[in-house]
Amino acid sequence: MILYFLRHAEAEAGGDRLTAGGEAAMRAAGGLWRRLNLRPEVVLSSPLPRALQTAELVREGLALSDPPVADQRLSPGAEWGDLARAMAEHARSRSVLFVGHEPDLSRIVQQLTGAASVRMRKGGLACVEFYGIPEAGTGELAWLLDPDLYALEEE
Repeated sequence: MILYFLRHAEAEAGGDRLTAGGEAAMRAAGGLWRRLNLRPEVVLSSPLPRALQTAELVREGLALSDPPVADQRLSPGAEWGDLARAMAEHARSRSVLFVGHEPDLSRIVQQLTGAASVRMRKGGLACVEFYGIPEAGTGELAWLLDPDLYALEEE
């Protein structure tokens, strides 16, 4: 199973909507994501507007047919158990992309992989692979994309 963790892009001071730069970064990321063969079967997002807007830009960038699913369990303060329960409602999906917040996502990636430290910047994306059921300490961090890479896509 493959789980992806995407921190929402840069948001305005109030935090409701993405900045123009945050939106541009997510649009620029699409090409890189496609080259990495990022193909989530379902996109689960925090219901906050900045996360939902980020999730929608992922859908557009990857040309996914299904819209993101807003799930209250991905709101700020989410823990791995919350994400696992949200994912369980999509049990047939073998690849899931979560769009959420900090420090939740860094902490969850650390918990799943046993990493000493993980830092998810705004717009950062992590890929964690599992050979069985996703559980704490059993995941392998396949890659972690820094959002500065997206700017290189625009050049």
